[in-house]
Amino acid sequence: MITKKKLNKSNAENCQLALKNKKLKPKEVKKFFKENFLFDKEQKTNNDGIMTGYYEPEIKAYKYQKKNTYPIYKMDTNKYEETLFKSTRKEINNGLLKNKGLEIAWVENEIEAFFLHIQGSGRLRFPNGEIKRVRFSGSNKKKYTSIGKILLIRNKIKKENISMYSIKDWLYKNKDEALEIMEKNERYIFFEEYVGEIKGSAGVDLHPMISIAVDTRYHELGDILLINDIKNRKNFLGIAHDTGVAIKGPSRIDLFTGFGQQAEMIASSLNVKISINKLKSKIK
Repeated sequence: MITKKKLNKSNAENCQLALKNKKLKPKEVKKFFKENFLFDKEQKTNNDGIMTGYYEPEIKAYKYQKKNTYPIYKMDTNKYEETLFKSTRKEINNGLLKNKGLEIAWVENEIEAFFLHIQGSGRLRFPNGEIKRVRFSGSNKKKYTSIGKILLIRNKIKKENISMYSIKDWLYKNKDEALEIMEKNERYIFFEEYVGEIKGSAGVDLHPMISIAVDTRYHELGDILLINDIKNRKNFLGIAHDTGVAIKGPSRIDLFTGFGQQAEMIASSLNVKISINKLKSKIK
């Protein structure tokens, strides 16, 4: 679960340890970490942070345009100038890329497409049962804007109720305002089809409830973090397998919860205070 790719020396050693001990039982796992790791006192993160969740959505899709469906675009810089793909979300929504042969599929509505953009990958399920997997292939290079913050500023959702679920619920209940709100986030994501499991920035398969996205200014890919869920008084280990444009700060992480509706339910309501301790190998 720890990638060998893009690692510093310490995390490369951690990777070798993990590969040698892949089939440990729960008690043996605890013993393994006690014997081979210690808290990195130099990189201890005492300040409280926030853990949210992300997931791989599964969305109804069609191979042709239907009423109210929304296109999922690929980025083809061989056929078109790169500047075409640097347009704002609003410009693209107004038909800038229409009928250029860039459509991978059409999904059930723009709200589901918007959250596919936020997650960065997903599964498109067609009426015949076929599933097409898509992942991030590029963006329009515009700044990411949290629509949750916009809804807070406009007093549409109370601060104590803000979550991915409440944001999505509000958009569905206020479709006359939803488009304008979503277009405040000018960052637009393009996708590509792929085969296999979803991978993070570290180039390794993401594992539900283990893989986390981190800010690489403070953590390196492959870092093992002991995460303390302050409210629920739970500790668990996460491995830095991914990054995200909204993940900023030493104690700000995003936990990968899996794919499908259950994963969406967990991720949508996940917004908890945490503290973090980094583990490092005892091997010198």
